[in-house]
Amino acid sequence: MKIELVGKKKETGDAVTFILKSQMPTEWKAGQFLFYTFPHQSPDERGITRYFTISSAPHEQDIWITTRINNKKPSSFKSKLLKIKVGQAIEASDPDGDFIVENPEKKYVFIAGGIGITPYRSILLDLDHKNLPINVTLLWANSDKNFAFKDELEKLAEEHKNFKIKYFISPCHIEKEDIQKTIDELSAINDKPIIYVSGPEPMVEEFGRMLKKTGIAENRIKQDFFPGYDTIR
Repeated sequence: MKIELVGKKKETGDAVTFILKSQMPTEWKAGQFLFYTFPHQSPDERGITRYFTISSAPHEQDIWITTRINNKKPSSFKSKLLKIKVGQAIEASDPDGDFIVENPEKKYVFIAGGIGITPYRSILLDLDHKNLPINVTLLWANSDKNFAFKDELEKLAEEHKNFKIKYFISPCHIEKEDIQKTIDELSAINDKPIIYVSGPEPMVEEFGRMLKKTGIAENRIKQDFFPGYDTIR
């Protein structure tokens, strides 16, 4: 399908949101992603295709791509993306992915590294819009104090007593003990929280291995990794 740029906005730090509109009605579940194809001259080794999680919630209708762009050395794809003009179209796949919340009555630990917050923004705003419970503790790591969507998510936390945010700014990292403490706080008899991990690929893989080693069942772990980013813990 074709999606057309209708606007862009700078988030905090080096994060940028591109606001796109489909030329046909498009539905997605909060937490899903799209594949994008954007031909350009002299593409680097990563080529002309990327996937980005949709950072907007379905009720917002427009499709948001929120990504960090290193202005000193952007990839050829992101360099081209920065230059896209309002009205220009990109080819995209249908929405895909199972990084979604199927039962909001359960309890969740959301682990985010940097721009890995994007699926969580979509999920959390979707739950709020539907007047569904937000039984979530978010462990959020970043390389600096520039947390994208921070104000928006803190407002949600004020409105939902069971939604809590814990920040980790480098050199502080999310450690095994932090995760275990959060799991223990949320656990009840026969009711263990489900753990989601989203962020740079090395970080997501590392946490996935660690969680499984601690005996957490695979069906209680969901992962959404972002290629091309340095690890954040």
